[in-house]
Amino acid sequence: MDKYQNNALVEEMDDIILLNDNYADKGLFKGYIGEVMENLIEERGFVVADFSNPIKAEYIQPVMAIQKEDFRVLSDSLADKKLVKEFKDLFRNK
Repeated sequence: MDKYQNNALVEEMDDIILLNDNYADKGLFKGYIGEVMENLIEERGFVVADFSNPIKAEYIQPVMAIQKEDFRVLSDSLADKKLVKEFKDLFRNK
């Protein structure tokens, strides 16, 4: 099993995508992409991730605890590349 099938194996600097709107009150929505800063899944059940505006490089949320069931690791697949483009497009006209 690898990190694309098991979130507990996610590594620092991996990009993750949110699977739901559980963090909407913090300005993070389903489809938002963040970068893992620390994997604390084994100890505490979450990762610490940084979410930034991909166009302006401004923080949306610089340090967020994201539960392991609320994200998945992005791969280099064509489908995930499309998701990255869609995420960037959200911020192009803001």
